[in-house]
Amino acid sequence: MRPAAATHSSDLMEVIAARRSQARMRAGLAVGLTLGFGTITGWTWALVWLVLYGSLQAVEYFLLGRRTPPTWAALTLLVTNGVVFGAFAAAGPLRDGVFGLACWICLLCGGQLNSALTSQKSRLAFLAASSPFAVYLATIPFVALWLGAKIHQAIALAAAAVLIVTFTHMIWRAAARALTAESEARARAEAADAAKSAFVAMVSHELRTPISAILAGAAEARGARSEASRESNLELIASSSRMMRALLDDLLDLSKIEAGRMGVETISFDLRRLLLETVRFWAPVARGRGLAFRLEGAHSLPARVEGDPTRVRQILNNLLSNALKFTETGAITLRMAAAPGADGTWDIALEVADTGAGMTAEQMGGLFTAYGQLSQSVARTHGGTGLGLNISRELARLMGGDLTASSAPGQGSSFRLALGLAAAQAAARVPETAPAQTGLRVLIVDDHEINRRAFTLILQGAVDTIATAQNGQEALDTLALERFDLVLMDLNMPRMGGLEAVGILRATPGPNQATPVIALTASAGRAEVSLCLAAGMNAFVMKPVEAAELFRAIENVLDADPAMAAVA
Repeated sequence: MRPAAATHSSDLMEVIAARRSQARMRAGLAVGLTLGFGTITGWTWALVWLVLYGSLQAVEYFLLGRRTPPTWAALTLLVTNGVVFGAFAAAGPLRDGVFGLACWICLLCGGQLNSALTSQKSRLAFLAASSPFAVYLATIPFVALWLGAKIHQAIALAAAAVLIVTFTHMIWRAAARALTAESEARARAEAADAAKSAFVAMVSHELRTPISAILAGAAEARGARSEASRESNLELIASSSRMMRALLDDLLDLSKIEAGRMGVETISFDLRRLLLETVRFWAPVARGRGLAFRLEGAHSLPARVEGDPTRVRQILNNLLSNALKFTETGAITLRMAAAPGADGTWDIALEVADTGAGMTAEQMGGLFTAYGQLSQSVARTHGGTGLGLNISRELARLMGGDLTASSAPGQGSSFRLALGLAAAQAAARVPETAPAQTGLRVLIVDDHEINRRAFTLILQGAVDTIATAQNGQEALDTLALERFDLVLMDLNMPRMGGLEAVGILRATPGPNQATPVIALTASAGRAEVSLCLAAGMNAFVMKPVEAAELFRAIENVLDADPAMAAVA
């Protein structure tokens, strides 16, 4: 950050540099004033003034073209210009009395306004340029008295001079504030563009990493000589795919948040189980890095609550992942607390604390900002897009809670998720393995061959017959001829999309009019879900598809009563 003195000097130099580009305009103005006021001031004085003022402009023009003057020289230059410019019509009262005085006042008012409009970037420049005109205006009442004006007339002129100087300062202040606001907005826009450019580069890098691993793993798996080697390469492909999915989920979440289309659901879930599963995942990672993983207050939590378990898990995963990134020694602590609230709700507080390096106040200020890591070195060292905390806070607020942070250099960091969740009744556990039914016939509808092959790989061995279609029209043709137990339907396809196809299927009598349909969609916001259900679909699964999620959806729609199929 530049010192204030350096900033004022820099702003002054900008005004001085801009004057050089206005030299021709000032020369033309001087000629016009000479012709206009020459009859009032006298031609001799007018020509002498024109030569004096023109010489001053020429000296200023050539000097500024060679080097930047020191501050004292720049201020002297501005004051001298004001003195010489304002002196031109001073001869008017001497030669033409009151009319000459009026002409002088007009000239001084113009000089004051010009000072305000050409010195917006620097208060020093404005004061130096406008002071001579203010001094001249202060003498107006005394010149009027010398010309025979009465005392009350002189007082009125003095009041007018004060108003002129005051209004000129107000005009300069308003213009300077507008210019400052414009500069700050431009700087913020440029910073945002730079941050987004860096973010795009970072995302490109983050995507290339798992893609490279997938390509390498696939190549090695193809030529693997042992089952162990093949399994190792397949695990590499799977972990890289999960990495890509996490990245894409962040990007999709951010786009929904920025568009105001992000939504959360409210279902009954086991909060204790969710936290247990989260701890089971991260505790071995912490221990593998030599860190202690501590739990506090788990006994205070209610068993079941109503809320969005996916988003709660997402926030916790982000917080624990960040804590592990920035903690080299010590411990990660997950503190849990719950207290009965009003109307059958629970006030839940989940806090993730670490013993890492901590953050400065400046870093804390940009902590929840999208498109920004704490520094470029953080991105290079730890990877990631820097979106996690921004998305997590937005999700917390969408659920009626908040995400806050506290930290200090050398004292670690603490992130606290506060939520108000309604109490819920116990529910049966949903299977997460392949469906138990045998002899199932499934139609996969997707315009991308890779997707059709991927879903086929997931389902083969779990179902008896798998058929495929490339678009909605082709699916309808197939469904009109054969009976299927389940349809997996993509939404966005050429020729006919999934919503239109299912709408026609439900409205047309045939062997599959009531067959369950699961939507395969890259977006599961409230609007998309409502459209799917309204079209007659029974459930939806987010792309990229995880096998466990697909099997849970299949179990739901196949085990549901016919009357409940529409809300499965």
